[in-house]
Amino acid sequence: MDYSFFTGAACGLLLLAATRIALGPKRKDSRWLIVLLAGVFIYLLRPLLQDQDSLLDLLIDFPTILIPGAFWLFCHQLCNDQAPFPRWGWWLIGGEIAVDFASQLHLHPFFYLLAQPFKVGIIGAGLATLLRQFQSDLVAERRQLRVSLFIAIGGYMVVVVCAEFLFTFLPTPSGVPTLHAITASLLAFGACFWLLALSPNALEDSLPQCTREEPPANPEQTSPPPLGATQSALLSQLQQHMATGGYRHTGLTIRELAAQLDAKEHVLRALINKHLGFRNFNEYLNQYRIDEASRRLADPDEAHLPVLSIALDIGYGSVSPFNAAFKRRHDKTPTEYRREQLPSH
Repeated sequence: MDYSFFTGAACGLLLLAATRIALGPKRKDSRWLIVLLAGVFIYLLRPLLQDQDSLLDLLIDFPTILIPGAFWLFCHQLCNDQAPFPRWGWWLIGGEIAVDFASQLHLHPFFYLLAQPFKVGIIGAGLATLLRQFQSDLVAERRQLRVSLFIAIGGYMVVVVCAEFLFTFLPTPSGVPTLHAITASLLAFGACFWLLALSPNALEDSLPQCTREEPPANPEQTSPPPLGATQSALLSQLQQHMATGGYRHTGLTIRELAAQLDAKEHVLRALINKHLGFRNFNEYLNQYRIDEASRRLADPDEAHLPVLSIALDIGYGSVSPFNAAFKRRHDKTPTEYRREQLPSH
């Protein structure tokens, strides 16, 4: 009875959260979060459903099979404004789904032994995505989502997968299913309370804007608030610091930059995000670095310098991130850009 009650509560809260997300601004793409919520909904409801034939059971369980992959995809969507999901990641997710299918069909016990570590690996990849470049994230709401997803949802998913694997070989202690349902209810309640009450715009502000959608009809609604005297002074100091080459320091973080400017880190984050329009600190640095690189690559007097030397001079630790940032700006590699600008060299 307790399990059914708390499971029903969790499912009801998940439906409420999904409705809130589905009715949110259409310019934000939250499809993988919807898939994740659908999978969790079926996972919680599944023990209350009677077993059918194997094919029907597989169809019912299909949304739960998608949970690890949907979690990783949503984490990537949340934390990467520009970079597409890696192709090798699709192969890993496809492999995990195939192995899980084979496990559900009981083709061989080996598939179940392989499926559980595979799930943990895919969820772990999502957690690593949440942690990657956390320091350089300028969107306050998204930083909060990263922390909550990492600690609450992702961590609990790993615990559940490991517990399921353990209790396959050991008897399940009484009370564990109810504890699981209560924890799921608390997590769902926390998510709904956050999305509906504490920070109703957190998800929309965190997700990147759909490139297929038109910009907002009224630009005044998205214009930043006017700067105060302190913020204006900090902005002038920041721009002067960057104009004199402050971006050239290799491995520069926003914490170090705040210390150089004798400013509070959260104030500097808000200034660069809200008033300069950057969602990631590295992209803010790339603006200055690629501007300088473009000038130097087109300069005949520097035609003798290797691309790597220029990349190191302007603050990159290696040529790979420089090439990636440069190609995002110019849609060509630095070498191709130099060849186009200096055809005689």
